[in-house]
Amino acid sequence: MKTVLILAAITGATVVGDYFIKLASGREGGLATLAFLAGALLYGLPAIGWFFLMRSHSLAVAAVLYSASTILLMTALGTFVFREAFGLREAAGVALAVASVLVMMRSA
Repeated sequence: MKTVLILAAITGATVVGDYFIKLASGREGGLATLAFLAGALLYGLPAIGWFFLMRSHSLAVAAVLYSASTILLMTALGTFVFREAFGLREAAGVALAVASVLVMMRSA
């Protein structure tokens, strides 16, 4: 349960950080905006969570869990919030992300 909470926190911080960076990328002077600064700060927070995840999980397992959950949430963010296309390539990527979690959890 502790792993799930830490993973949710670091993934959430990353996704919200990506949201702000995406907003900043569409603005004039994007790197100098508050949106970019907020996104960059949110990117640093997951380091704390990574520290605790690495205490009880191998780097490979932690990385796959984080990467897959980030892929799923970022795909949803891009598709539903920013109205980006979701095609066959994106569907295949999401399917492979889920498959990687299943493989890693089976071997853990």
